Amino acid sequence: MSKFEGVQEGPLTIRREETSEDLTLVFEGKSILRDPTEFLQPILLQVVEEIDAEGKRLVLDFSDLAYMNSSTFTPLVKTLERARLGRSRITVLYDDDQKWQSVSFSALKIFTTDDGRVAVVGKA
Repeated sequence: MSKFEGVQEGPLTIRREETSEDLTLVFEGKSILRDPTEFLQPILLQVVEEIDAEGKRLVLDFSDLAYMNSSTFTPLVKTLERARLGRSRITVLYDDDQKWQSVSFSALKIFTTDDGRVAVVGKA
């Protein structure tokens, strides 16, 4: 399996950044696809398998995203639920200063785990 290196789909760009401890996917632009599950779910599944194999934390950084339609949350919710029930370590970052991000992403805090494996964090 080749590693996901990043992609651009319309106005959405996903960049990969990696350290010895984390694999970060930085989402930039706008996610306006009609059915983003077809596009995003395979990417998210692939990187979750990768971090599990390498013992890393996956950081999904949405803080530079200008807009995200509600359908984009579906693959994200599926990924967080899988991580919550499994052993994956995932952190979702969002920009707490952007009202739409604060409202939308704070709802995902229901997936956080007491041990910190799954976290949803607003950054200012």
